Amino acid sequence: MLTQPSDGGVFEHVGRLCSGLAARGHEAIVAGPFEGQPAGLEADVIPIEFVRDIAPGADARAAAATARVVRRVRPSLVHAHSSKAGALARIARPAFAGTPLVYTPHGYAFAGHFESEAERRRFRVAERALAPLASIVLCVCEAERRLAAQIGPERRTRVVHNGVPEPAPAPLHPALEPLSRRGPVVGVVTLLRRGKGIETLVDALPDLLAVHPDASVVVAGEGIDREPLEARAESRGVAAALHLVGATDGPMPLLARADVFVSASWAESFPYNVLEAMAAGVPIVATDVGGTGEAIEHDVTGLLVPPRDPGALGAAIIELLSNRERAARLAACARARQRSLFTVDRMIDRTLQVYAECADVTSKMSSCPAHSPR
Repeated sequence: MLTQPSDGGVFEHVGRLCSGLAARGHEAIVAGPFEGQPAGLEADVIPIEFVRDIAPGADARAAAATARVVRRVRPSLVHAHSSKAGALARIARPAFAGTPLVYTPHGYAFAGHFESEAERRRFRVAERALAPLASIVLCVCEAERRLAAQIGPERRTRVVHNGVPEPAPAPLHPALEPLSRRGPVVGVVTLLRRGKGIETLVDALPDLLAVHPDASVVVAGEGIDREPLEARAESRGVAAALHLVGATDGPMPLLARADVFVSASWAESFPYNVLEAMAAGVPIVATDVGGTGEAIEHDVTGLLVPPRDPGALGAAIIELLSNRERAARLAACARARQRSLFTVDRMIDRTLQVYAECADVTSKMSSCPAHSPR
């Protein structure tokens, strides 16, 4: 497993894969820019230094280091997670051409939030050039698979949806007890960074507070945008209602007392926070981006709204806080859907099917899709 540092859903996904593979008798080794053993990771770690941004010199060194690690470890298969790790593994692929390489974008960079269209095009060109070097592109949702088919051979694409475990009991975050006594709590679990849409949620707060003046928005997560978000809330006169409580030990310290969960992202692949809210039985309002609509069916398992639309976001939150019967019905349907379709066991089993498919083709024909361009 080649992956990025331990923040966000990508590393959470890798951790669950490693645990599930070990439980089924396989050995997973994680390589990436780690200092020591990340907490909660049940796998050996091999450090490889690389940076998130495009940096030709550093990227060349990281690709060479990746090639050396693969040649030394001689794994049955390499699985690269995220755009940067995927790029490094594919650049290094000629050094281990006989080893299957699976690539999971977890949200293509060119489909994410960019201020510059030129930057978006640059990432798209890079992905198109590297596409032939992956044996299989294993996508976390159908929306991501459609993007993969636009830039590379469709026959190499597969989908395995993310899965989450049963929610484990956790101590309530201390901020929630007094807030929930005062009024309804809108919960958010996300990194505080551009593209996660907390700006849109802040802009929706005046409408929300006009109807539910005692409501609070509690955001669990850290990130570089904390101060800009606080300043934005201050400028809109809603700072008293916005509570940025920092990182929590999983989502349940917040979800256990939230009346509505909100995902306001401007771009996503198949967000874990939405699945976790489904598993926790919390009514959901989410932006209709990426594969979110594959989990949340509008007015069946939650409410979907357009991204970057504070009016629509605020109206949906108001509806679920004002109509608790409807909110409870949607939450129950979401819980049942998660239990049926988006479990960790299902994710692991289907991932292993893709691994076996790719390895079988490679061993029998020595022509896994990366060796036979369409």
